[in-house]
Amino acid sequence: MSVIRISRPKQDWSVTPATVLPMAWLFRLFRFHWNLTVLLDNHPAGKIGNEQVRVINVDPGEHRLRVRFVLVRRSKEMRVSLKEDEEREFLCGMNGMGWPTLREASPEDAADIRTTPISEPPKPGDQQ
Repeated sequence: MSVIRISRPKQDWSVTPATVLPMAWLFRLFRFHWNLTVLLDNHPAGKIGNEQVRVINVDPGEHRLRVRFVLVRRSKEMRVSLKEDEEREFLCGMNGMGWPTLREASPEDAADIRTTPISEPPKPGDQQ
């Protein structure tokens, strides 16, 4: 079994019109929740909030990974090829315009991810 580990570090926001106005529209249009949905092979694999780590056990092989926010906002899709017992780390978050982001973790990021406590396993309601 291989492992995908996704971390969402706390994000500091700078206050500019480019960051405040789009986020204000999102607050107004949607009942805002800060959780991102992790999509593995186009199926929900759980939710991740600020300063959480989500660990997903997967079979070795080719997988597609992305994060989603408010149903229609999605990060770019990443294709991940995993070998047997391989572990890969990723970072997710939101950009200033309210779009989710996903990238592979650098070695420094990976060390921080391993020290962050793992969030609880997905609940039945997380699969939506």
